[in-house]
Amino acid sequence: LTPDEVLLPLGKGLVTCTVTLEHGGQDTTAGEVHLELPDGWSKPEAKPFTLTRPDETQVFTFQVRPPVRTATGTFAVRGVAVDSRGASYGIGTFVVDYPHIHPRQYTRPAEAQVVVADMTLPPVRAIGYVRGAADHEPEALIAAGLPVTILDSATLASGDLSRFDAIVVGPRAYEIDTTLIDHNDRLLAYARNGGRVMVQYQQQVFFAGNYAPFPLSLDRRNDRTTDETAPVTMLSPDSPDLRSPNLIGPADWNGWIQERSLYCAHTWDAAYQPILAMADPGEAPIEGCLLEARVGRGSWAYNALAFHRQLPGGVPGAFRLFVNLLGSRAQP
Repeated sequence: LTPDEVLLPLGKGLVTCTVTLEHGGQDTTAGEVHLELPDGWSKPEAKPFTLTRPDETQVFTFQVRPPVRTATGTFAVRGVAVDSRGASYGIGTFVVDYPHIHPRQYTRPAEAQVVVADMTLPPVRAIGYVRGAADHEPEALIAAGLPVTILDSATLASGDLSRFDAIVVGPRAYEIDTTLIDHNDRLLAYARNGGRVMVQYQQQVFFAGNYAPFPLSLDRRNDRTTDETAPVTMLSPDSPDLRSPNLIGPADWNGWIQERSLYCAHTWDAAYQPILAMADPGEAPIEGCLLEARVGRGSWAYNALAFHRQLPGGVPGAFRLFVNLLGSRAQP
């Protein structure tokens, strides 16, 4: 069952689950596939399946909605197939296969964790997203109810960017998308004309290419905060990033996965405003993890927080901060 993790705003949202059946038998297997849901959730009808040959697959899509009065918390949605003999199947089998190791199989329940969080979405009509390397953030944002459009090469090169309230550049996108590099000037013009651009963490290609509106530098040591529980200091507590539409507080830094930030800016032009500071134990504070700048009538942000792990992982506080960044404007 996919996705593994979904985050929904409290009282809103629809979960789309995909159940894939793979046939391991020689003979025909028929039955029904359904979802097991928490009490009170809308329950879609079971769907029939018939599998006639080995390794044949069938894919089924279900949509479910939690009740309006659901409390915050984490809820399990499970996929179950029941064949005509009454045998039940609810386990997925996966293979880890790389050239340097022997292939290994593992199993896990066909289950999604749905996180219902107290989160207000910004009043945005359309968000453009340039997908980065191994980037699953757009799907997490769409599942949460945000109007995200993946920007292809044609749109970056010559499309109408003014229709977007914000444009997000995914992690390491400048390394893998030559169209983004060739037409970065269009993103800067979009910001100058009143748009909102948020660039997530990048590596040396971005910094050496001077693709930001004002100078930034990256240290060879790669300034990062690897302790996912490291304390966070709000350097600009009045920044819209931290106040609207969600008021960010200490609880929003709980439950982060693997790390706080990576490839933070080491130095920056005075046009940027640092918003946060954080550090691993015993190290100096890092302030280049979230920088804001006014650009013409719009704004531009460099965001080195590890959202590429937090959003697919359904971390509520990270979602609340990320959606703030979509609607934010730099301080005058």
